[in-house]
Amino acid sequence: MPWLDTANLILLSEALRDRWGSTKISDSIAWAAHTGSLGEITRFGKTRNDFLLTCSGIQRPPEPAYLWAANLCAIGAKHLSLDPARPLQSRSQLPRQAPALSDRLRSNERNQLLYDGIATMTVGADDGVQIERQITTYRTNAYGDPDPSYLDVNTVATLSYLRYSTRVRITQRFPHHKLANDGTPVAPGQAMVTPAIIRTQLLELAIEWLEAGLIENFESFRDSLIVERNNNDRNRVDVQCKPDIVNQFRIFAEQIQFIL
Repeated sequence: MPWLDTANLILLSEALRDRWGSTKISDSIAWAAHTGSLGEITRFGKTRNDFLLTCSGIQRPPEPAYLWAANLCAIGAKHLSLDPARPLQSRSQLPRQAPALSDRLRSNERNQLLYDGIATMTVGADDGVQIERQITTYRTNAYGDPDPSYLDVNTVATLSYLRYSTRVRITQRFPHHKLANDGTPVAPGQAMVTPAIIRTQLLELAIEWLEAGLIENFESFRDSLIVERNNNDRNRVDVQCKPDIVNQFRIFAEQIQFIL
């Protein structure tokens, strides 16, 4: 996304939410970059609260923001499609020119940007630029309270994959089946499905997620999974699941208590 003005970002947000909705399920994440001063980047971050938009802050680089956004989007598209839960930190260097030494953000400044909804970059000793932490601009819930639910793009990408793989599993296994209550006697070979059968399929799929490193705590998922036939629409099955998606290893903290 090369344009960061309010009008265009509102249109983008509406379009992305429409694509994310249950009727379209054409999930997308927009990537942007802000290349102004630290103050300008911070002020921009505080104006957005979109879980489907990620914007990286790079202070005064010698190249335009849209080039940074395009490279970041390409890296994200590649690695998140391979493993949506794996963090993007220290991924392959961007083919972009680093800011001058005087314009490179310090650790405390980059940390503040993360609280303002701005993703951060680092510059190595060889002037190579890498992703440090790719977050979304989402910061607060509907009540204006701090909400880390959609902080990292990995959360959004993982949820998107879980939903996609669930839809594929159901449409592949039960493409044109009849629906009956649990316990209904059915002759072998009948294309009939029940809530209990669907529940078994979802648990099997959750095991695949677990083995792929996308969720953890399978027992909790199993015990909280609800699959029921809708009382008002007898052609419909309602499901509530609570996957505990995996987190990313980002911080290592150690205390050394030495003895002489």
